[in-house]
Amino acid sequence: MEFRILGCLQVWDGDRLIEIDADKQRTVLAVLLLRAGQTVPVHELEDQVWGGVPPVTAKNTLQAYVYRLRKVLRFDSDTALVTEAGGYRMMLPEGALDLHRFEELTASGRAAIKAGRAEEGSAALQAALDLWRGPALADVTAASLQGDVQRLEDLRIGVAEDAAEAALALGRQATMVPRLETLVAVHPYRERLWALLMVALCGTGRQADALAAYGRARARLREDLGIEPGPQLRHLHRDILSGRPVGRMGDAFWSGGTTSVPPHTGGGPVRLAAELPRDTSTFVGRRSELAEVCDWFSADGPGRIGMINGPAGVGKTTLAVHAAHRLAARFPDGQLYANLHGADDTTPEPAEILRRWLPMLGVTTLPRCGEEAAALFRSALATRRVLVVVDGAAAIGHVSPLLPGAGASAALVTGTRALTMIDDSAHLTLHVPDDEEALELLRRTAGPDRVDAELMAARTVVHLCENLPLAIRIVAARLAARPELPLKAVADQLADEQQRLEELAFGGLTLRARIRAGYDRLLSPDARRMFRTLGEWPHVDTTGVAAPVLAAHTGLTIPRVRAALNTLADVHLLLARHDGSYRMPTLVRLVAAELEAEPGDVRWLPAGGLADGA
Repeated sequence: MEFRILGCLQVWDGDRLIEIDADKQRTVLAVLLLRAGQTVPVHELEDQVWGGVPPVTAKNTLQAYVYRLRKVLRFDSDTALVTEAGGYRMMLPEGALDLHRFEELTASGRAAIKAGRAEEGSAALQAALDLWRGPALADVTAASLQGDVQRLEDLRIGVAEDAAEAALALGRQATMVPRLETLVAVHPYRERLWALLMVALCGTGRQADALAAYGRARARLREDLGIEPGPQLRHLHRDILSGRPVGRMGDAFWSGGTTSVPPHTGGGPVRLAAELPRDTSTFVGRRSELAEVCDWFSADGPGRIGMINGPAGVGKTTLAVHAAHRLAARFPDGQLYANLHGADDTTPEPAEILRRWLPMLGVTTLPRCGEEAAALFRSALATRRVLVVVDGAAAIGHVSPLLPGAGASAALVTGTRALTMIDDSAHLTLHVPDDEEALELLRRTAGPDRVDAELMAARTVVHLCENLPLAIRIVAARLAARPELPLKAVADQLADEQQRLEELAFGGLTLRARIRAGYDRLLSPDARRMFRTLGEWPHVDTTGVAAPVLAAHTGLTIPRVRAALNTLADVHLLLARHDGSYRMPTLVRLVAAELEAEPGDVRWLPAGGLADGA
């Protein structure tokens, strides 16, 4: 059995994770593991669990917690979790606790470096750091353990400094720059870290960046603590200004002396990914919308977030990608992109995306815990100017771990729903273009000569596509594949409602799937039922329908009907009108009409009546 406290508290029995859900029970286990091999008095456990104010029943409750721990951990006897006079003691075999392995690897790594075996020592120190999955006991909420957590974090950062210095001595400056940038963002008052970063930058030929790092360190120390950098950091700064070679920050240097170990200069500066999809050459109109999106990021500000919402197929992705390409120069440290639409109706988890992004930011030790990965991601962005584009966000939980925190990085998010819960975020609802812009899109994508030759048929095609850019692009792709196909024939095919959705599919891209995805993501049973009901409701795509009418026919109360309709409007499956009625676009209605009735549904019969669903 393996116990892990360097991150979220975990207990592994082979490859099986043992769940310990009760918060106070986890606190008891955490204290016993921190004091493994020692007897922890009952009164100390009570103080840790109840924050110094234990209830009258604390002793009996504590006994119950220990009993449950023995049961869930399947301890067959009292030899692993020992009851002693006045307390309890956790007995662990060698190597069972990750903290003990961390301490052993640290000791052996430092000894190897002191003996001149730098490669061996560096590997041991890195192995020690690899045991960490985030802040110690990250999911144990007891405030009484914060002192222990801080003590462990101080141990960790000390080892990280030693490992960084060893890596620099081995000529790994380029690799260490992004790691040290992340470390100084999280620990801005550790002067040794700043010194190591400056040495690493000089080792990659970036003396100007090294001097800028000193300026950042000095500003942070003065503004937050009211102090100047120490003599070692000032001495290093003077060496760089004078052009003298700088080496690793060894014990002699950090105690006030100097070192003269020349740095290796292999490798070049780390380049972040430019992940943006290819920009479209047929971007049409949207001038005011494009200007608004770009204006969101025209000035520096912490964690700027912009969100574009609108119906499926309206061109949110096209606008976001086009704007991101125009904004790329303002974010020279890179552009990251994630598509949350997913394949086969699956949405990738934020942790999966972060595991792809973090190595691009210099983070090579990837945590298992999603919260730890998100925290590392925010730290890595804190000192960079990176634009994050998240496409197709359906819920706040899908996107919030992917957003930058403090610093000059920013995010541009698209989705059908306006995720207004994020503080200080800017929002734009994208509507379908007007008739002339939609026609121009068809001209640009299908060819102006072809469209101008059959202008009336082209206008009909655009009208039957309801000016929806995705539908128009699908038609243009079909036309490109069949040069002999007249626009009049396409218009005639689209005029048949029974075949329209089939015609709006090409090369694996289907409008039906995009609209259906919005329905599949609905969590409200009332909203799903209302969507199916409206699929055959008469004139819902022309004159619309009001909540009282639907309530009378479905048997639901008016508030329930209105709530369901508003849910559909929030994801643009319905259009809310100023008079309180709702209209369903024809293409959406055709998708809704294909859905099978479920028990409790009310469907409109062709003859002009209502019938209960199956």
